[in-house]
Amino acid sequence: MPTVDGAHVFGAGADLALRGRSAYRWLDRVAPHLDGTVELDDLVVGLPGEKGEAVRALVRQLHAAGCLVDAGADLPHGLTPRECATYASEIAFVEYHGDSAAHRFETYRQSDVVVVGAGPVFVALVCSVLRSGVRRVRAALAPERPTDTERLAELVAEATERDPDQALVLTDLARTRPEDLVGGADAVLHVGEGDAVERALRLDRLCRGTGTALVQGLVLDDVAWLGPVGDGWHSAWQRLDARGPFRENAFLTGPAAAVVASHLGLAAFSTLTGVASTPTAGATPDQAATARDTAGRAAAGELTRIDLETLRTSTHTVLPHPTAWPVRPESREAFTRRIGDLRAGAPVAGEEFSRRAAGCFDPYVGVLRVLDEEEFTQIPLHVAKAVAHTEDARPVYGVGLDFAEARRDAALRGLARYAARRPDVRRYGPGGALWGWDPVAGRAEAVAAERVFTAGDELGVGAGVDWDAAVTAGLGGRCARLALADVAAGTVTPRPVTIEPEALSPRAARLWGLLRAARGTLAVADIGGALGVPVLAWWQGGRAVAVTCGPAAVEDGLRAVLLDRQSVIADEPGYAPVPPGRCEAPDPAGGRPPRALAGPEAMLGALRARGVRPLVVPLDHDPVVAGLLPFVVRVVAAGDGVPGGARGRGDA
Repeated sequence: MPTVDGAHVFGAGADLALRGRSAYRWLDRVAPHLDGTVELDDLVVGLPGEKGEAVRALVRQLHAAGCLVDAGADLPHGLTPRECATYASEIAFVEYHGDSAAHRFETYRQSDVVVVGAGPVFVALVCSVLRSGVRRVRAALAPERPTDTERLAELVAEATERDPDQALVLTDLARTRPEDLVGGADAVLHVGEGDAVERALRLDRLCRGTGTALVQGLVLDDVAWLGPVGDGWHSAWQRLDARGPFRENAFLTGPAAAVVASHLGLAAFSTLTGVASTPTAGATPDQAATARDTAGRAAAGELTRIDLETLRTSTHTVLPHPTAWPVRPESREAFTRRIGDLRAGAPVAGEEFSRRAAGCFDPYVGVLRVLDEEEFTQIPLHVAKAVAHTEDARPVYGVGLDFAEARRDAALRGLARYAARRPDVRRYGPGGALWGWDPVAGRAEAVAAERVFTAGDELGVGAGVDWDAAVTAGLGGRCARLALADVAAGTVTPRPVTIEPEALSPRAARLWGLLRAARGTLAVADIGGALGVPVLAWWQGGRAVAVTCGPAAVEDGLRAVLLDRQSVIADEPGYAPVPPGRCEAPDPAGGRPPRALAGPEAMLGALRARGVRPLVVPLDHDPVVAGLLPFVVRVVAAGDGVPGGARGRGDA
């Protein structure tokens, strides 16, 4: 387009400003000849030297900016003039994305493409593949849904009238082995509904085994799930974790069927012509960064979701599922080396963690299905909610003094819950055992996996920005549980504690001030007398809200008390702290400042003195989550043996 001082060229990823009053005039005269049929030397022949050089300079500038491609470098092709004319738009599409467009299209045209399915989408998909130029299409008709074969024949006749070289070979899927369909195929396009899930899984296994491109679409209830192409489909299906029974959909007709078919057809065309977008194309920056950075793995691809009632379409980046990689039980030596790496690992930076954690969120295929602030009151504390993709889908809540901190805390808690609930049974050793690390003895020891991955209780689960923080959190949880048991057994009497504002850390002092401003009431007691380390129980408004132990016990307790007060004021009980157990607040009279807070060594000593020998087990069975947050552990008590079978869901 002309500009005040020249011309501007944009499109196909190019953006070039040409300066000079004559720039647009030169471009307008030269452009019709830049169609790949004229050599540059022939274009400038006969032009005076200065003008010829100006044309050469213009062409070089356009080429350097990506506005032109050198057709002389294209690979040769054997398409006839009729084929080039018939499929000019398809070839132009390929050319928009890459070089050697005619050669790439010829490769696609000669591909052995198989279409499997039934119903309106199957008919539309066969038609789409033929219209896009494949010379010979094999189609296998499935029995689960009525198919208008007369309409299919009409569409095929129209296609062959347009292109007499085309042919459709239609077979009955019930009389054909899937192995025979996949064998020799360059691509398999499969569309099915809820009843076809098992067939989709089988085709995925077969195509992964042969290296055949697989383009799948499954209609579950009233939603179509399409892609990713190839190996990524396995991860997408596992991450989606859709479970039947599925109801029969009411919208897979007419336009909806055509939309689904066009998406699948375009995916196959892009794959076989080699112009398919990269797995992270279309992802948000956070999702793309997570896909690139997490555990050094690329994203598995994109899953397209189509609401068949409204035709609303969205794409969802799929992170690789643990079962996408081969694993086996770890040796003691390998585990010991890994513990050394974790202990020496660099802390996870807050902003970097937030950026990556955002890429783990997706409402349909994410490790975190929810990560937002909803409509929560955000004063005095900011509150965020996370729901990990676990069996119970129970939410966790993060809090902080600003939005970023609250969301980071929610993501940390959500990923920790996910890691604690998603074992990969392929990692289990003999007898269903895993390795745990004895931090006192400095050695690995077998522990029953059923004691690490439990369905409900998260005792001893700790997550942090580094190894020490995670282990400290896990030890603190076990000490708190023991102290509560002592109170319940009557072996210890809660000793009132007085919080002295002047002795607080700056962060704890700020929480204290916010609690006073919110007119909260506070009671604190040390219930760790029998344990030998301070374990602080906290009450707000007469309600037990937390039991804390460890270096951050005071700060953690004040935060829980303030959060409870906020939930009462705002009438938002959802994020109120869960009562830790039955424990009555003592008379505050005679309260004294808390004892020196316990570090990990003191907590280890206290647990061992009570006959509990802690073992630290990394919760890293999902490489994506482990790459994002390596420091999630469970502190369990060493047992006398390993049970013969490990319970726990093993779909990671």
